[in-house]
Amino acid sequence: MQKNFAVLVEEMYQELEVWYPYLRLKEEGIETKLIGREKGIVYHGKYGNYPAKAELGINEAFQYEWSGVFIPGGFAPDYMRRTPAFIEFVNKLHNEKRLLAAICHGPWILASADIIKDVKLTAFFAIKDDLIHAGAEYVDAPYVVDKNIITARKPEDLPQMLKKIVSLLKDV
Repeated sequence: MQKNFAVLVEEMYQELEVWYPYLRLKEEGIETKLIGREKGIVYHGKYGNYPAKAELGINEAFQYEWSGVFIPGGFAPDYMRRTPAFIEFVNKLHNEKRLLAAICHGPWILASADIIKDVKLTAFFAIKDDLIHAGAEYVDAPYVVDKNIITARKPEDLPQMLKKIVSLLKDV
């Protein structure tokens, strides 16, 4: 299967947590697409820099095979989980045993998808209680891998996290 990755995007995303994985995966030759509510919408980061234009809408994304999905943080996950298709998309990939990567507040989407019971993960410390209440085992580490889920805490963890994502994709 051709390696390809979806990077979810919504208003108020954390810029580094969208652009670093997007560009790093492309650098590895992995087809990578920005997926928003609707194709062509321009989303703005929480710092107002580097607007991201959705290359596919979330409903369109169901038509393709994906190696995985990257869920950034910032305030975007709070907006994403208000659109049921984002949750359905993550559930679909989870059921297919694809790689689910989430950083910072991104694991909120995993909690909303109801897939983190008894899963070891990490995230930005402010959502630790939310994840524990959703059944996860929270670990304070730069990144954590449990089955098909990889999580990280903050932008500074991206180099280690992406190195691991690339290695996991090579093993598939």
